[in-house]
Amino acid sequence: MLSVDNMDISKIRFQDASGIIVLDLTHAGIIIATKLAEMGYSVTAVDVYRTVNENVLLEMEERYGIKTSKEPVPVNDNDLIISPAHLDPEYPVLVKARKKGIKTVTHHQAVGSILSMKGWPEKGTVIEITGSKAKTSSASLLAEMLSRKMKVVLHTSRGLELWEKGQCRILNLGLSIAPGSILLAIDKLEELNVSADCYIFEVSIGLTGFADIGIITTLEPDYPIAASTSNSSDAKMSVLSYAGKSEVFFLNVKDRKALKMASEFGRAFFTFGDSEYSGDDYKNADFVADIESKAVIFKYQDGTFSSGLSEKYNSKSYATAFAVSTAVALKMDIPEQDIIEVIGSFKGLQGRMQEKELAGRILIDNSNSGMDIKSAERSLDYALSRLEDEKSGIIMVLGEEAAQVCEGLPPEQVSEFVMRRSDELSRLILVGERMQDIGNDNYTYASGLEEGLEMATEMASEKDIILSCVKCFR
Repeated sequence: MLSVDNMDISKIRFQDASGIIVLDLTHAGIIIATKLAEMGYSVTAVDVYRTVNENVLLEMEERYGIKTSKEPVPVNDNDLIISPAHLDPEYPVLVKARKKGIKTVTHHQAVGSILSMKGWPEKGTVIEITGSKAKTSSASLLAEMLSRKMKVVLHTSRGLELWEKGQCRILNLGLSIAPGSILLAIDKLEELNVSADCYIFEVSIGLTGFADIGIITTLEPDYPIAASTSNSSDAKMSVLSYAGKSEVFFLNVKDRKALKMASEFGRAFFTFGDSEYSGDDYKNADFVADIESKAVIFKYQDGTFSSGLSEKYNSKSYATAFAVSTAVALKMDIPEQDIIEVIGSFKGLQGRMQEKELAGRILIDNSNSGMDIKSAERSLDYALSRLEDEKSGIIMVLGEEAAQVCEGLPPEQVSEFVMRRSDELSRLILVGERMQDIGNDNYTYASGLEEGLEMATEMASEKDIILSCVKCFR
């Protein structure tokens, strides 16, 4: 496991280091390195995965004075190491740092400290959200709720957006949700001269500790990182050990180890739960969302209220998002009626159990970066419930468009799923190179999502349902 310093991010003193080594330029490490160089620090940037173009490295050297390398670099006693939470702890620079007792902090901590030193923003509330599932949907619902009373900037895997009075305007597309991308998003806001009353950032595998409010949607499903020496849940909840003292957290009542850690570090936190969790303790959460038939019922200290739900998507798949967004919105004094209107008019997010039309057929779209085999199972169950008669069937597009998206979609899990449930499908189209070993003459293969959907459209009869479950960037 990567050993990092758990000090308050506001107390990380870059100036005490004679040199700063930034590891991993693939996952937004470039922006961390360049920001520190602009602030006057001596920076060495290491392209650990050797994926960065040589021209980019040359520009870093010539424009910012950053030393770059694709090989491990020597470590001096007064260096500070900045490393992503998911990097193999046996990477030579980290091994040398441990032996010499040299401080190592994560990309998340470094970004939090940079923001603290920059004094950004001059005013406004900063919210960060992480978790294994429901990050984008929770953040998007929350942004719309808050926008009824304030101006909100939202940065998620969908892009950088400005929300006002329930309306969204896209400011920029293409940024990742790696912690360093927060700095890029802020640069874009300053370039566009955009400010807001609230800023919401979706962040992968953890939080920076800089925000006023930190949200962890759920630690499940958990998965190994850092060459299987640690779990993603450890990285996500580690913020509880180093965040600023005033940060308030919203935690899932079922994530008991996060609740325990928050208590041990004396954190201020609220709990939320939803009826998709079968444990009895969800009833004791500060905020509870129960989905019953065509409505969601919210219960909290001040009372109970409910909202109707659209039938254009699988509302049960949004149970956590409803609970998270409502809990935070209520704490930020958004009236119940505004919350009811947002949830009542909600029809799902693109690629997240959303039902729409494709070439005259029903398309259930569940293709996104967080899609996993459990989500595919739920999608199939929902599609089966939407079949009109015995003459209609389901054509499923399943797989991955990029194996590196959040650990990819393991072919062995797809194979097991197909063995169990392929009889419930009319046709199956498998997407991605790694799926080609799942052999059966009845299966069709496609290189990407769009190709898979085109094939499905050609195969589908008028009453068939096309089910899209491809792990991809969207």
